[in-house]
Amino acid sequence: MKYVFLDTETTHLDPELGQLWEVALIVRHTHYPSLGDQEFWWQVRPDLTTADPKSLQISKYYSRNHQIRELPIGHGAQLACASGDESTEGAVMEAVTAAQVALRLAQHLDGATIVANNPCHDRDFLRSFMHAHGQALTASHRMDDIRSMLKGYVYGRLAAHGGEVQDAFLPDAAAYVHDWLIGAMDVLAWEIVGVSQAQETKHTALGDARCVRDVFDGITKGNHE
Repeated sequence: MKYVFLDTETTHLDPELGQLWEVALIVRHTHYPSLGDQEFWWQVRPDLTTADPKSLQISKYYSRNHQIRELPIGHGAQLACASGDESTEGAVMEAVTAAQVALRLAQHLDGATIVANNPCHDRDFLRSFMHAHGQALTASHRMDDIRSMLKGYVYGRLAAHGGEVQDAFLPDAAAYVHDWLIGAMDVLAWEIVGVSQAQETKHTALGDARCVRDVFDGITKGNHE
């Protein structure tokens, strides 16, 4: 089975008005564990004519697009994902066009199960981007929403322990579950499965894709217990 943990950053929440400008994939072949997780990261300069300023602010577009800001619209770069040398992360590996990115996305996503935080949003922008550049999205129509997975995990543990939060979770995680149950938090915290995302990596495609992967592993492998 092929899982692709991914995240996109876009210029608008509506795919009919906005465009994808950053995407990161982490590809995992469960039948070939020796391959490990393969990371890919691209930025493409979008047309900002119909962009939503708030979306650009959240994704830190103007402070993080150093590699593409001077390029023509539709051109971009494949960026380096750190591999033992953190200083290389974000460096340009290769100049690319949007059409080249679309082809590589099509190849990596072919037959894959997408795992994401709000995967419908990512799928819609990926499909729009790929169709605009002559490619088709052939990933499985069954996607895994990491927040829904985490909710199922929490409810499952509660059911197995008579509904007692303190019995179902370690103390640090129990505090987050309790706050969510009483409505003090709108969403479940990743810390419930031992994942803490650095603030500077939030709303970045690679940082969020890695977070999704880590939460998935925390849920399925129980490596936080």
